[in-house]
Amino acid sequence: MIANPKLEPQQDLSTEDSSSVRVKAIKAVHRIINGTQERVGKKVKLTFKSIAKEAQISPTELLEGFSDVMDYVQSLKHQPESRVTPHAVNARNRCNDAIDRILEGNPLTISKSANLNVANVAKEADIDDSYIYQALPDILNRVHELKKGQVFGNKETNALLVKTLDQMIQDGREITVKNVCRAAGLNKSFDNAIRKTYPDVHKKIREAIHKQSVEKRALERTELLAAIERLKTGKPVNVDPLPKGFLLSIKKLMQESGIHESTIARYHKDIADICLNTRIESNEYSWVISDEEREKLGGAPNVRLNFGSIEQCWMRDAAKEFITSCMMSRSSSTLQSNLQALRMFSEALNEIHPNIEPNKIDRKIITDVLFLWRKRDVTTSTIKRRMSALRQFFEWCIETGAVKFQSVVLMKDTDYPKIEKNLPRFIPEKVMAQLNANIDGLSPPVMRLFLVLQEVGMRISECIGLKYDCIYPDKDGDYFIKYYQFKMKKEHVVPISKELVSVIKEQQASVIEDFNKKLAILFPTPPLQNCKKRRYVRAGKTWSQGTLIKHLNVLAKERSITGEDGEIYHFSFHPFRHTVATRMINNGVPQHIVQRYLGHETPTMTSVYAHIMDQTLKKEFASFQGKMVDNNGKVYEAEEVVTSLAEGLDANELDNQWLKKNIAVQSLPNGLCSLPIVQGGCPHANACLTCPNFRTDHRYLPQHKAQLNKTEKIIATCKANGWQRQLEMNETLKQSLVNIIEPLEAVNNDS
Repeated sequence: MIANPKLEPQQDLSTEDSSSVRVKAIKAVHRIINGTQERVGKKVKLTFKSIAKEAQISPTELLEGFSDVMDYVQSLKHQPESRVTPHAVNARNRCNDAIDRILEGNPLTISKSANLNVANVAKEADIDDSYIYQALPDILNRVHELKKGQVFGNKETNALLVKTLDQMIQDGREITVKNVCRAAGLNKSFDNAIRKTYPDVHKKIREAIHKQSVEKRALERTELLAAIERLKTGKPVNVDPLPKGFLLSIKKLMQESGIHESTIARYHKDIADICLNTRIESNEYSWVISDEEREKLGGAPNVRLNFGSIEQCWMRDAAKEFITSCMMSRSSSTLQSNLQALRMFSEALNEIHPNIEPNKIDRKIITDVLFLWRKRDVTTSTIKRRMSALRQFFEWCIETGAVKFQSVVLMKDTDYPKIEKNLPRFIPEKVMAQLNANIDGLSPPVMRLFLVLQEVGMRISECIGLKYDCIYPDKDGDYFIKYYQFKMKKEHVVPISKELVSVIKEQQASVIEDFNKKLAILFPTPPLQNCKKRRYVRAGKTWSQGTLIKHLNVLAKERSITGEDGEIYHFSFHPFRHTVATRMINNGVPQHIVQRYLGHETPTMTSVYAHIMDQTLKKEFASFQGKMVDNNGKVYEAEEVVTSLAEGLDANELDNQWLKKNIAVQSLPNGLCSLPIVQGGCPHANACLTCPNFRTDHRYLPQHKAQLNKTEKIIATCKANGWQRQLEMNETLKQSLVNIIEPLEAVNNDS
């Protein structure tokens, strides 16, 4: 077990530069010993690599700055109690005298043939070697300087390694410790031993590796800069030229240069930043929406409006004016969608009528264009959105006179394709249960983001754009979350649970820990990926939506999160919003409250979730297979009851059955009445148990038994008092109850 020596005032490391490798390494060692490590696991062993990781320095830096770190660790394991205490004022003098005696070959304590190293100096000076590492850096430096030029290990092997290294450098071969040992004909066990046994050779190898690495990075940089220039000038060698107005990406740069994107991000960060942050200036083909403009417009980040694909000059000029007119009232995403419609229009015109002028465009040409659109492999809803944008463009052109077409009416309402109205797709409760049971498999920031998303029901663009200080309490201590709805162009505030408050506060603390300060947003991309080895290129910026959903679907695959069909469930963002609304409606929350919570402008937007409630209840009704009986004891199947409720409808269709059950049936406390409401009021008021239209099932069995017991008591009272009329009525009622209870009990026993 390693002792835990506490640094005394004489051993205070603060006198030395806190950024030095030695200080960082010693502090890392003690954190690991004390169990307060920050970067490595709690059960990690004190190894060279774990110390380097905890100290947040590379193993090479640790080796160059504090090569004796493992000797220091060893010194902590064996601390003789009889040694002079670290408070001895003459410790430095004793060490210097010990070094002199060892060099002269006249030591008093150790062997005369002993090598000069920290452990031997400590023994000769009769002090703890850990004290030298902690408090006497000048002694350490003197020992290291005197060791320079000293030949270590077997002299023949040492010479062989040096000769092999020189030959590999001359031949231009890749230098690594492993390659040098293999080229020298040494076995694999030598790879680990060379650092301790042949430190002089190991240092030469490291110097050669560093030189080779510097040269390699310089060549990579030259190639990357050349590749950027080729891409910018439209003369790439390995990829297709970038379309006019497009931004350069790291992936495109990788494909053109042949240098992997992780290498670019790790070793050429400035070039990676060029790809990530540099915006191409707006020109005749491309407009770039700045972050400030996007903040006002809303929508996706990193937006560019590319007009380069519009071939016709007249349309390109008109498109710029049209998009400009839309900027004050549309989000950046809508602007992109409108521009895409115009690009599609330009492409179709170029295919059927190249070089056509606007004064030749009539209704016939537009119908040809729309026919081509419908043949494309896009959804009907997308076609409808593109048509709406194109129609807006035509109306704007006619209104402003920017472009004069041959016909005034180019598009009609009848041109729009009919779209089947699908209900919003919510995530089944079975899937949500699996997700929340396995959500700890996500990295903490991603996990917290999805916890917010599934409780508040906001859109993903609103969630990733949440401000750092987005929550606040009221006078009662209950918390609210405030966020900006880009779609509605307004601030929105909703209450949140105490559990979610804890999650958000945890995320706020995580941001400060990762970036040492508050950021503008609550969910920035963290500095390191989940493996803690690779850096996120977008560190500090908003999360990429593609990266987030990839994390979630990878989790679904790894943890086997399946849907109702037994297949791995594929997640997307917006169903989380639908799920929140569906849960609220199904739990009886009034529609106007749901409308307020989701931030919908009109009740129409919320009313669609009421249909979801009906669908959910219909499934429950379809799964119910209980028996029903009438007051004569006749047993009915559930389907028979529904079929008898109304005439003229197909009883085999679940929708029609549900319609009949909800519209044509009167609900009673102990069953239901099969007399349709549309046929008027009930002619047997307060006499349901003796009515031929009465139906009931096993769910009401306890009520029937309780009523039978009460009826028998009433009959006994009537007999005692001679109340003949009341006796006859209750005898009939009793018989009806017996007729009902007996078959229901039999059904229960059978099931």
